[in-house]
Amino acid sequence: MPRFEYLTERFLAASRARGGGVAGACAASVGVLPVQRAAIVIDEHHAGVQPWCTSDEVAAGVEAVQATVGEGPAVEAVATGMPVPVADLADGCERWPGFAEALARTRASGAMIAMPLRLGAIRFGALDLYRDAPGRLDARTVSAGLHIADLITTQLVLARSAGDPAEAAAAAQWLEQPLASRAIHQAAGMVVAQLGIGVPDAYARLRAYAFGHALSLAEVAEAVVARRIRFDGV
Repeated sequence: MPRFEYLTERFLAASRARGGGVAGACAASVGVLPVQRAAIVIDEHHAGVQPWCTSDEVAAGVEAVQATVGEGPAVEAVATGMPVPVADLADGCERWPGFAEALARTRASGAMIAMPLRLGAIRFGALDLYRDAPGRLDARTVSAGLHIADLITTQLVLARSAGDPAEAAAAAQWLEQPLASRAIHQAAGMVVAQLGIGVPDAYARLRAYAFGHALSLAEVAEAVVARRIRFDGV
């Protein structure tokens, strides 16, 4: 059996065994690839790249930083449509100053590569793969990771085009926005109302507040929604 055909079967079986959807695909990526953790992030337009699933707290910490500062490997992978490797998260992120500064607070280390979830010119997000040991991933692992990213992209496309009610439940597992992500959008709407500014500026205000107070974007959004933080001085 050709290598990619075997990898496809293993990934789909592992994803189903782990409940399917984004969470199942994230866990399956760790199960079939020689990596220790993974994350799936989705590009949410003005909100930027947001984590929809992380395999553990280490990945969650790195993804929270990317979502907050609006830069990093996954953000670049979505923008360029190309894989973006980082040989060492502890000492290899200089081209993203805000990401590097905020990441230093998490003590993250090891290697990472962001694989774009793309279909032609359309970019849906990225599959981020992590390895404990620093150093570039070998070509075989990168090739396998890109194949897994393509499989995830296919599932996202199928979910977004599902019209049969029988397919609705499976599609929902791929399309259901995380609560933290919903809160970010709600908070941005509240900032728009408080300051009378545009939507992009509202997200920028939320990010700036989060970065300046060493908080994640999700933490600031939660506080805004709970009315513990206001931007109009009231």
